[in-house]
Amino acid sequence: MNKHLFKCWVWKVLWALSAVSFVLAWVSVLMQAPIGQFDPLFLLWNALVLAVLATPIKLDCHNCNVCGVKGSGTMM
Repeated sequence: MNKHLFKCWVWKVLWALSAVSFVLAWVSVLMQAPIGQFDPLFLLWNALVLAVLATPIKLDCHNCNVCGVKGSGTMM
């Protein structure tokens, strides 16, 4: 497996898990009840930590055909 492809998938999975955790926390707050065994604060912290872990992976991508990033001189 290509290193760029692996990094893109790890980044996408971390961001997706972060988004799901955030949505579940929001739903839990609106319902005023924990979802399963997870209270909203736990879910919000998970969303934050997963997003923070995903950010350096995406920032490290300088030239990748998979996610469409061109050379370091151009901005998207």
